[in-house]
Amino acid sequence: MERIPPAQESDPKLGYGTVVRQTPTSSNSADDLENSQSDVPIKNSLKTKRALWAWLLVCFSTGPTNGVAGRYIPAVLQSVANAVGHVPGTDKPCATRGNIVCVVPFGPGEVDYNSYILYLQAISRSIEGVLTLLIAGIADYGHYRKNLMIISIILFGTFALPFASFTEKTYENLVTYSSLWLTLAAVSAAYGTIESSYIPLFMRESGWFDRTPTTSSTPTPAGNEMRHKSQMNIGTKASVLALVAGNLGSIVSLLIGVIIANTSESGPRDGYRSFLIAITVGGSITVAFGAIGWFFVPSVQGPKAPSKNLAFLALKNQINLLKSFHRYPEPFKLCIGWVLWNTANSNFQSVLGLAFREVSGLGTGDRLYTVYSFLGVVLASLGSLAWMFLYPVFPWRMKSYAYFFIVIHVVWCLWGTLGISNNVPIGFKHTAEFWVELALLNPATSALRACNRVMYAAMIPKGKEAHFTGLELTLDLATGWINPLVQSVIQDATHNLRYPMLPNLFLFLVSSGFYFWFDVDKGIEDSMRPWEEDPVEEQN
Repeated sequence: MERIPPAQESDPKLGYGTVVRQTPTSSNSADDLENSQSDVPIKNSLKTKRALWAWLLVCFSTGPTNGVAGRYIPAVLQSVANAVGHVPGTDKPCATRGNIVCVVPFGPGEVDYNSYILYLQAISRSIEGVLTLLIAGIADYGHYRKNLMIISIILFGTFALPFASFTEKTYENLVTYSSLWLTLAAVSAAYGTIESSYIPLFMRESGWFDRTPTTSSTPTPAGNEMRHKSQMNIGTKASVLALVAGNLGSIVSLLIGVIIANTSESGPRDGYRSFLIAITVGGSITVAFGAIGWFFVPSVQGPKAPSKNLAFLALKNQINLLKSFHRYPEPFKLCIGWVLWNTANSNFQSVLGLAFREVSGLGTGDRLYTVYSFLGVVLASLGSLAWMFLYPVFPWRMKSYAYFFIVIHVVWCLWGTLGISNNVPIGFKHTAEFWVELALLNPATSALRACNRVMYAAMIPKGKEAHFTGLELTLDLATGWINPLVQSVIQDATHNLRYPMLPNLFLFLVSSGFYFWFDVDKGIEDSMRPWEEDPVEEQN
């Protein structure tokens, strides 16, 4: 692994300090309000430990619904689609284990029952993308950031409540579940964007973004990462704690799912109803903790929007951000690699979940699936926590860890594609393979996600924290629908869940090229340059 060069004495001109704010002036410029500094620091509520714990509570509150929505709702859809579907060209019921060939009505025709779920994922991602493009562009100017976030979180949990009331495996209920899932996706785009906008605010108030621009007399050392490693450690902890808080919420709801599935009378034969109850319970927890969070999360007021036309403002901000590529190329390189990796990983994980249930058995293997889902989140939390403690100890660069984690993803995705051939006995055709994958892939996924957030934050120019933070989320959701759509077409044509792993393998390999391409040290150096952009004209 590539090691960080020996530490050099820090240049005081490039040090980090306490963020200070200026008394508001009469200027209407967003930049004036965002970037103003003062001679006397003032107290800000985001600097308190109470504010941080309140934000972590909010991160926890979304975990229960996120955990069951991402794992149990696809399982519910898969079970119902299998029950109402039939073998192509016949009226025979679908098999529930092994190589399952099954089609269900979709639109004017019929599609593979797994393709039905993948098509829904593509639709949900496109909905999230449209909403995120709008919200991310204007989030910095919102005066009701907290209220909007809490309301969207409560709605997120509320739309999970009805699942337990629809227990029959009918096509009508399949459509109902699908509609609720798409609604959850739309609401999650709203709360996810606003929740993410709090991350750079906390980091700014802790002094992370208080950087002094470089001058011609400032020497450029060999390793900016080493010179700022104490701040990188702080960013690592903040990033990991936020992920762990959300994972703890998921663990709670998934543990409830394990208990329900293993204590219910129908559990050994069919855990379908256990999934429905767990989804409703997860939604209840989200609603309760989201409401509690409203009393503790600080209310943050953004600057006055330089344009009354919010749609124009959102588009203008996105254009200005893209035009800054020539000045700040490194965060863009990482962002593209991060988006490609995240798209490949999320779709690969969803295909793995569907494949696990086919191999273990729809219904008969549902108890096993609840344990598989629960352990997946537990191991993911342990992986990011382990990396948080290892990074300050070992002298390896953060990119070296990223390389290692990406290799793990490539290996397991390649392993899955081996199962395309019926003559190859491996390739996620046995439950044992899934347990080994779970122990290695999930910790690497969570650790790489935390690693990405820290490296990206280190290269963001001052005053544009929320813009760049929203860029990753926006690009991911704006393009994330393409891969599941491709997977849906492939699955519908092949009826083999190993084939859809091929586009994910391709994206993993392409993303690794961007990880090799970007330079953290140069990115930190570039981020100290002042931001320049064209003024936004007033639009009535």
